[in-house]
Amino acid sequence: MSRLILLLSAACLLAGCALNRPAPEPLLLPPAEGPAPVLLKQTLAMESRGERLQFLVVGRFDHQRSRLAALMATGQPLMTLEYDGRQLRQQVNIPAELPARAILATIQLALWPADALSRYYPPEAGWALEMEANRRRLWHDGVPLLDVVHEGDSTRVINHLGEYSVTIQTLEERKLAQ
Repeated sequence: MSRLILLLSAACLLAGCALNRPAPEPLLLPPAEGPAPVLLKQTLAMESRGERLQFLVVGRFDHQRSRLAALMATGQPLMTLEYDGRQLRQQVNIPAELPARAILATIQLALWPADALSRYYPPEAGWALEMEANRRRLWHDGVPLLDVVHEGDSTRVINHLGEYSVTIQTLEERKLAQ
């Protein structure tokens, strides 16, 4: 009987450890598989644990690279990032660490075509994607990671692991020559 209790305890401990392992961050996808080239100007409001931060974001996405600049309302640059499919470069102009990789991966989940997302987030690797006309959700091993909801010119992102939400309002969207 004590061996059975020991085996059950060990199994429960292992199951608990498996459930508590951190989910991986969303992946960075190649710019070449992204949307048609576009320039976006957006306001972004981030809410986390009762705090709210607002800034302006200018993003340029083409098939060679993804570029993003975040600016304070005064025009002061907070951060720039650039990704060419191989290397992610980030410059932060404030005394804080910003998760450039997570920011770009979230943008890609919102903007990249569904077929590209399906190729890079395969179920056999533990990923689950739910894609509807105005909503995309991402899980890993049953753990919810991201929820992206499009409503007109507004997008709301809920990052379940980071325990924050972001509301994005598109001010301007300009298609670029390919």
